[in-house]
Amino acid sequence: MRRVIALVVAAFLALAGGSTWAAFYPPVPTDLAGAVNLDGAARHVRMPLPDGDALDGWYLPPRNGAVVILLHGFGRDHTRAWRYGGFLTHAGYGVLAFDFRSSRVSGRLPTTLGHYEQADARAAMAWLRAEPSARGARLAVMGESLGGSIALMLGAESPDVRALVVDCAFANGGQALEDACERWAHLPRWPTAALARAMGRALTGYDPGALDAVAAASALRDRPVLFIHSLKDDRLSPAHPRELWSAAGAKDPLWIIPDAGHTEGWVKHRQLYEARVLAFLGQHLLGQGEGLRAGAL
Repeated sequence: MRRVIALVVAAFLALAGGSTWAAFYPPVPTDLAGAVNLDGAARHVRMPLPDGDALDGWYLPPRNGAVVILLHGFGRDHTRAWRYGGFLTHAGYGVLAFDFRSSRVSGRLPTTLGHYEQADARAAMAWLRAEPSARGARLAVMGESLGGSIALMLGAESPDVRALVVDCAFANGGQALEDACERWAHLPRWPTAALARAMGRALTGYDPGALDAVAAASALRDRPVLFIHSLKDDRLSPAHPRELWSAAGAKDPLWIIPDAGHTEGWVKHRQLYEARVLAFLGQHLLGQGEGLRAGAL
């Protein structure tokens, strides 16, 4: 009996450990979902970081005086952002997309669910502020999944960000890890999430559960945020957007999409998705239109 128990425990630890390792170095597929790849149209730029490293970015200048920084999610790279960059540039917005260092091909860093990603987002913001074609432009940040949580962090510390769009963001890293273990990996929250945090600290020196996007949302009560979430999300529960929306003052639009999975809102309802994002940004960046009403859409 003891041998059987030992084998079960060993099998669980091997499965949990393998899943945890994949979480820090996930595969990064190109995921355009029918969107046009804007790499060829955009200017490829290098954006320096304070530690001497640099990010690869892709930039298209604005035609309407406003620029949106696009932040991709976990296990994706900048090409994922082109599904949003396509309709934004068509409407005249400038866009800046880039690869988090945890998604680049060469010199890849492990995903930290916040530490490296926040530094990357700050570097992108610093580059954009120094870019002549963006001088005086009105700024917004749009992110999905991990990128949505980082967007909230960046917006909270950047007073010149006038509006934010976050799709399937998580409220805090610890809760996100627990949800992902249960919903995505189909493993028990405990001890899997605790193991993931321990492995993250050992691998990177940083706690992957430490990011607190709720505190960032609380600092955005004076600025508009469009919260989007998918009810069939296989990674994060609907508790995340509701907690973030409440923290931001319950003043913003909250769109819960009933038939979409994680970050599938654009895929499932492309025309409506684009119309709502453009209406929101048009009101708060360009002073055009009626925008979106507060509360559930």
